[in-house]
Amino acid sequence: MMGVEKADSESAALKEEAKAEKSVELSSGKTAQIIVSQEDSLSASDFRNNDNKVLTILNEAGSNYSFKGLMRKLNLHQQSLSRALHRLEEMGLVEKTQEGYKLRKMNLPGVQRQRKGTDYMQLLQTYIPVNVKASEVVHHLVGKWFKNLRWLGMIESATGYTLQWTSEDGSFQINLRLISDYIVIETNASTEREKVQSMAGSYAIYQQITKVIENRVGNAYVLSHHHGSN
Repeated sequence: MMGVEKADSESAALKEEAKAEKSVELSSGKTAQIIVSQEDSLSASDFRNNDNKVLTILNEAGSNYSFKGLMRKLNLHQQSLSRALHRLEEMGLVEKTQEGYKLRKMNLPGVQRQRKGTDYMQLLQTYIPVNVKASEVVHHLVGKWFKNLRWLGMIESATGYTLQWTSEDGSFQINLRLISDYIVIETNASTEREKVQSMAGSYAIYQQITKVIENRVGNAYVLSHHHGSN
C-alpha cells in the first residue's frame, strides 16, 4: 500500500509541475508573459515557470549567459536550471555556445525583454586606441571575476558589446558597455557600501583592460621599430 501511495504522490507532483505558468514574476516586480502565436507549433503548456524565466533573460538580441551567470541572475538552484535548459534545448529554443547559452530563435512571440529595475550611474569612461580591436578587449574579460564581482553574461549588438557582472550577494550589477572606441563602466549600486564595492570592482576591470591595451600597443611598437631598423 505504501508503494502505491508513493507512486500516486509522485504522479501528482509531476502533474503539478507540468501545469503551464502563463506569467513569471521578475525581480523588479514586473510580470513577463508567455504568449505563443497560433501558427507556432509550441503551446503555452510546453513552458514551465523556470523556462519562462530563462527565456525572459535570453530574449535580448545577442545575449549570452553562462550557466553560473543564469543561476545568479535568476536565483535558481543548479538542478532546476539544468532541467529548464535541457527542456528548452530539446524544444530547439536554446543552444549552448562557447560564450554561454543563447536563444536559437530570437524575439519569441510574447516574451518580454527584461527591463531595468534601477537606474545606472557611470563609474568610469575610457577609450580604446585605434590599433586595438574591441573583440580583443572582450576576449580578456569574458568569464572573469573581479574582486567581489561574479561574471553574468554578455550581450552583443550591431553597435557593440555589453558585459555584465553581479556582486557576490547579488545586491547590485555592473555593466561594461563597449561602443565604437569607447568603454563605459556603470552600476545600479544604491547604498554607500555597494557604491564603494562597485568602484573597487570597476577599477579591477579597468586594470585588466589597461594590461590588454599596453600589451597590444607595446607589441605594435616593437614590431614597427623592428621594421624601421631594417
